[in-house]
Amino acid sequence: MSAFAARCTALITLAGGAVAVLPAQNRPTFVLDKGAVEFPESFSKVSQVVELRDGRVLLLDAGEGSLLAVDFAKKSSTKVSRQGGGPLEYRAPGFLLGSAADTLIYFDMMQSRFLLLSSAAAPLATARFGSGASEAMLSGMMPSAMDARGRIYGVTSGFSMGASDAKSRTMPNIADTVEIQRLDRRSGATTTLARIRNITSRMKPKVEPDGAGMKLTMTAPDGQAMDAWTVLPDGRIAALRDGIYRVHFLADGGKDVLGPEIPYVAVVVTASERKAIVDSMRLGMERMMAASRKAFSAAAGASGKAAPKFEAVVLEPAKWAATKAAYTNIISSPDGLLWVSLSGPTGSRVQRFDVLNGTGALLAHVQLASGESIVGWGHGTIYTIRMDDDDLQYLRRHTLPVLK
Repeated sequence: MSAFAARCTALITLAGGAVAVLPAQNRPTFVLDKGAVEFPESFSKVSQVVELRDGRVLLLDAGEGSLLAVDFAKKSSTKVSRQGGGPLEYRAPGFLLGSAADTLIYFDMMQSRFLLLSSAAAPLATARFGSGASEAMLSGMMPSAMDARGRIYGVTSGFSMGASDAKSRTMPNIADTVEIQRLDRRSGATTTLARIRNITSRMKPKVEPDGAGMKLTMTAPDGQAMDAWTVLPDGRIAALRDGIYRVHFLADGGKDVLGPEIPYVAVVVTASERKAIVDSMRLGMERMMAASRKAFSAAAGASGKAAPKFEAVVLEPAKWAATKAAYTNIISSPDGLLWVSLSGPTGSRVQRFDVLNGTGALLAHVQLASGESIVGWGHGTIYTIRMDDDDLQYLRRHTLPVLK
């Protein structure tokens, strides 16, 4: 299993019956089901968008491996660059880190480098990330965010190579915690800011040879709380820890500053919910395996070499939690608000969010239209995708009310 595929398993997120935990607060609820502007062209698999200063958006279509500048006003899209190893080219998969000052950055995972773009999404240059050594790529920090000063943030994998033999190819050792790190591209210095719990270690992944193929075995999450984090534009880390719905803010050299505890309704982990969690994880693994086979076949090309067989096995945990944590993730928007995705029944097509301010106080609740998901934020805008009956995706832009 590739280092990238192994790291992707940690990105499997769950949504989630109900138990009141704290008294409800009187905050407005906005349902984003009307009034959106929809871009007329379809996409394969939109993973991210970043809003540009001129109103266009930089869009990453993971299905096609394309970086596109999308213009809602002109109803047109243009490729930003092309795939390849040239100085102004990139390869997929990758990650849009956002924008800082006059620079946008795309992290090219496959080539361990950054593609730098202007504020108008024109390619400027590439810059190497890390040493490029395979073991360093496996265990090092994976860039995933950037602050307003252009400093880059990510978490280490928690992987380390252990002893192996020819008969058993197993996953690397997996630590219980991982580090949140910051890279200052100007100085080249990397700083460790905090440690959070590593959900991958609880899934106990194991890869074994199985005839001419491979078998991946993982344990389904037990419903207990994960840690989640994000970076605010000012460089502060905002984290949710130990299932407690209260934001921890971490600034350089300082102690945690705690926001207020937020009320929520807990999702009960019933027997049907446990089955849905296992089935959802198995489906996600099977899709990942299918993508791996497709990538192998493409790489094999004209050689005619058959893709290996991959089998995915999902085990139930020894003990399930009684309820899920309130949150599944936390993300900062460019205007400094915190969007917390809330747990719901596994398989639900409706996503719900709490919007918090820069001190962690609750401002509003937001609910998306059925089947839609968020792919990015702008200043006062939010971008979602909807999927049609042919699994084609359409980008939608919503104007948000002023939240105070």
